[in-house]
Amino acid sequence: MPDQPSEVTLDEVRNRIRAAGLPIPEGRLRLVQRFLQDALRPLRAFDSRSARSLEPAVTFDAAAEEKRHGR
Repeated sequence: MPDQPSEVTLDEVRNRIRAAGLPIPEGRLRLVQRFLQDALRPLRAFDSRSARSLEPAVTFDAAAEEKRHGR
C-alpha cells in the first residue's frame, strides 16, 4: 500500500468543497486546508492492518421475538 502524502493540496481542498457543495470563499481555502490537514493527520498515520477486528454488535428485536413465540 503506497504511503499517502501528508500534505493536502489546495486542489484537493477545492475538489472536496465542490463535492460537498459548500459555499466556501476562495479567501478561506488556506484556513480550510490547514483544518483538513490537521483532521486527516491521525487517520493517515493509522495503520489499519495492526488494528484488531471486532465482531458486529449483537442486536435484539423484541417484535421479532414476540412473533416467533406467537405472542
